[in-house]
Amino acid sequence: MSIQLRFFNSNELDRNLKASIHKTGKLGFTVEAARKLDLENNKSFSIACNEADANDKNLYVVVNKEKITGSFNVSKAGDYYYVNTKVLFDNLKWDYANNIISFDITTEVIGEQSVFVFKYSEKKKDTKDGNE
Repeated sequence: MSIQLRFFNSNELDRNLKASIHKTGKLGFTVEAARKLDLENNKSFSIACNEADANDKNLYVVVNKEKITGSFNVSKAGDYYYVNTKVLFDNLKWDYANNIISFDITTEVIGEQSVFVFKYSEKKKDTKDGNE
């Protein structure tokens, strides 16, 4: 039996590719995620859902190289990028005010298009007095 080892280089692995919904409804990104998505002020997001599965809360995102009518514009505050998605999340009836909603970001080819998949995760916010 032969074994061939291939060691992983931690510098080449995507890490901390996350986005989270702020209490204002804006979608904010870690520095690493912003870099991987190549975010800039002049870009926009086309955001989709999976119509084939009503239980799929993941978002499917294409980063447009420019601002496109009907898409969500990328903005920057200080060193951090965000997308104003309040209207979208309100329409989806996601309770981002009382829950921590975040996304792990991966890349997938759907059809013939490369898409960023924002994998939905939600947990209840801790209250200050420990009671729910």
